[in-house]
Amino acid sequence: MHQRTLITAARNEGPYLVEWIAWHRMIGFDQIVVFDEPSQDQSTPLLDALAKAGVITRIDNADPDAAMDHTTRALNKAVNLPEVQGADWAMVLDVDEFLMVHTGDGSLDALLDATPEAQAISPCWRYFGDSGLTTFTDAPVTLQFTYAAPDAALKDNPHPGIKTLFRPAVANQLKPHRPILREAFQADPNFIWVNGSGDRFDTTLQQKGWRAPAGQDGRDLCEVHHYKIRSTESFVLQSLGTTLPGSDTQTYDASAYARFNCNEQHRPVMLPFTTRLAAQIETLMALPGVRDAHQACITIHADAISEMRTGLDLENPKDAVLWALLSPTPDQAEEFAPDDIPAVKHDDAAPRWLADLRRSKHRKGFYQSLPKCALQFSDRSSDILIVSFDNLSNVNDPALSRETWGYPFYRDEGWSHLGVLAFERYWYRDDDLFDAIEKLAKDGFFKGYKNVVLTGTSMGAYAATAFADLIPGCTVLAFSPQSTLHEKLVPWEERFNSGRKQDWSGRYADATRHCSKADQVFVVYDPYFEPDAKHAARYEGANIRFLKSWYSSHKSALFLRRAKILKQIMRDAVARKLTPARYYALYRTRRDLPWFLNGLADRLHAQGRDRLALRLAGWLSEHNHTAIAHKVKQRHPSGKTDKTNK
Repeated sequence: MHQRTLITAARNEGPYLVEWIAWHRMIGFDQIVVFDEPSQDQSTPLLDALAKAGVITRIDNADPDAAMDHTTRALNKAVNLPEVQGADWAMVLDVDEFLMVHTGDGSLDALLDATPEAQAISPCWRYFGDSGLTTFTDAPVTLQFTYAAPDAALKDNPHPGIKTLFRPAVANQLKPHRPILREAFQADPNFIWVNGSGDRFDTTLQQKGWRAPAGQDGRDLCEVHHYKIRSTESFVLQSLGTTLPGSDTQTYDASAYARFNCNEQHRPVMLPFTTRLAAQIETLMALPGVRDAHQACITIHADAISEMRTGLDLENPKDAVLWALLSPTPDQAEEFAPDDIPAVKHDDAAPRWLADLRRSKHRKGFYQSLPKCALQFSDRSSDILIVSFDNLSNVNDPALSRETWGYPFYRDEGWSHLGVLAFERYWYRDDDLFDAIEKLAKDGFFKGYKNVVLTGTSMGAYAATAFADLIPGCTVLAFSPQSTLHEKLVPWEERFNSGRKQDWSGRYADATRHCSKADQVFVVYDPYFEPDAKHAARYEGANIRFLKSWYSSHKSALFLRRAKILKQIMRDAVARKLTPARYYALYRTRRDLPWFLNGLADRLHAQGRDRLALRLAGWLSEHNHTAIAHKVKQRHPSGKTDKTNK
């Protein structure tokens, strides 16, 4: 019989599941029940792998017709599960909540030994902030974020919120913070319900409440560490109301960031468990399929954050505030943080390109700093040189560890790499940069390579095409490029306010006039996304190759990365094997990507093609895309007519 059962309802929590499960197994929960809501981050395969190994019980919580939220649906089912009713103790926690036992060896045994008569134990929250860490990283949450609310703040809202470890026999219904007691216990003066210090609550909590009654919070024996913020990037992504990164369906703003981002007190209380936790995590990762599934979740979250950064519109006041959280200046940090929170300082890690130049076998290179950008070169091969240009998503990244666009992939392939890091949203309209690249060309820098590939996306793709003629015979791989932002040349372009404000006279003002000396220029774009299609149409010449990335909108590079074909496309371009036929063969292998299928469904809906949409829904159902199929059926309840066929 399972003695201690932990229950959670998870959705889009993939990067955090292994650590959360490992921690709670380590402290003594021997049964973990995960209600799995259909997720966009591929966490279901991860949970399946853990369930097959006997680590957890996974319960499908999908119900597209349900009026209740996913947590309520899960807890209504959980109360009657044999894993709960057959346990001695049970607890409900979210994946951003960790039970921390302060007594004995930090185990459940130690906590229960300290409260032998209790029938319910309710530790309070302690909020942990981002610890000054902006970037989403694949590392344990409990070891990254070690700054938290101080003791003096814990009596204020929302810190006294409780979570409850309880005897299942007393529960009539489960709620996120506590069980609803059976009627016999609601007024029973002999019912023993204690706080995190082992002190008894008064009887008011037996009827209702999700917070410790005034003056009755306690944390001597245990508390719940609540990591609502995690990294700033993760918080901002959730603030945009996207489906990532976590289970919480509520969106937040900068005021919530200030409220929950508690960094006043350094509390590395979990660090003594580092070795044991690492061993538990590695044990789980070594199970069949777990490591690969975990990494897939990491990739999807990283892609979503990259897309989020690119998509923020600084002309929109809300987006501007969120951007300030991601890239705080000292003034902004003061504006958006509580007055009494001191700055959290961390040593800046060296970027990988610098570490490689110092410690790898490839030690030739340079870093040239310019007022608005920088050039970073790593020499690895006499045959291949990649020249990449940053896009908007990294422009305001202040971290010294920042890398040039695509650096890890180019390094792993062994290619030489010249990366241009942009520090402003200025579309590379920069005489200093023009002079620097022209000097490299004049000095013969590019002539020592068998193939030079220029690449970038959006703003970076403009630069890749604009500088192509400086390197005769090069290959260009441009994702969703702007040909120019000169208002007289593209009067229909209404995006990119900061770019359109630049000086578009002088050198390289129209990229379409600077591609004729390239061997091949591959323009990758979504033909259904009108602004990008118009830019693509401006590129003309025998060496222009159009590669269509349907339903990717302005995110063609991200789309192809999500489809897991971007790297192969780049390899083919480097080898001069990329052709439209080769590209479309790769593209067809990934047409079951949910992003593509959602785009196709949206287009059929816009066209009013009911019958074809319902045929698509049938195919989706047969191929395990039930959530998308349901959405299509809701939009097209009848397939009797197609408006386009009338």
